[in-house]
Amino acid sequence: MKRKFLYMLMLLLLPASGLFRAKAAPVTTLADETLTYDVIYKWGFINKVAGYATMTLRNEGDRYQAALYARNAPWASSIYSLRDTLYSTMTNPGLMPLNYIYIAHENQKYKKDELTFQHNGDNVTATAQRFKRPAPGEPMTETTVNFEGNAPAVDMLSSFFYLRSLDFDNMANGETHVATIFSGSKPEKLTITYQGRTTVEINGQNLPAYKIVFTFTRKGSETSAPISGWISTDGQRIPLQVEGQLPVGKVRAVYTGPNP
Repeated sequence: MKRKFLYMLMLLLLPASGLFRAKAAPVTTLADETLTYDVIYKWGFINKVAGYATMTLRNEGDRYQAALYARNAPWASSIYSLRDTLYSTMTNPGLMPLNYIYIAHENQKYKKDELTFQHNGDNVTATAQRFKRPAPGEPMTETTVNFEGNAPAVDMLSSFFYLRSLDFDNMANGETHVATIFSGSKPEKLTITYQGRTTVEINGQNLPAYKIVFTFTRKGSETSAPISGWISTDGQRIPLQVEGQLPVGKVRAVYTGPNP
């Protein structure tokens, strides 16, 4: 579930693009930005910040570079140490993923997945090199996995472009959109369901938002509980909150503001 929640955080944290846009023009404009979020854990009377996330996007001329940095709060590190970093390189124009890197430091374990994409019309292939070290001082293992799928086929970081480019104002409640997500293990189907306009409380303010629900499936079976997200209704389409259930309690990522 932690990995699925990270998926959703990725989907909500970057501006939209034309990669998967509908027939109409994009509803928001791609721009360099740095956004920050608090990750809050709630279980019973416990309701406290358990971690932080920072997302960046930069235009480098013929390509875009995106990154996400996530870490525990100090108190949570004593229970389960976590530092995740993700990078994605995408074409400009087109915003098709070229390279994706996922690095995880979790409870002294190390993991790195690096995917290289090839695009040929509607066919997309990816080669994943996977590195794992189960504990400090132990040998690193390396495996290679090949994937193939039909467009839209994206990585965890580039997939959010699909989400934020959707024209929610012209979508019916219950309308769905589907993409294939390539990670370092197995591809999954991501289904995004629009649930209409609502409000969400952020830092004491009730803000208008579009509500969406995400589900992941593999071979027709859900691989995690549904996850909910809220996006601002203004032209910036700021991701305001994402929320998911854990085996014990629930976790929310809440927008804390833009940073230079």
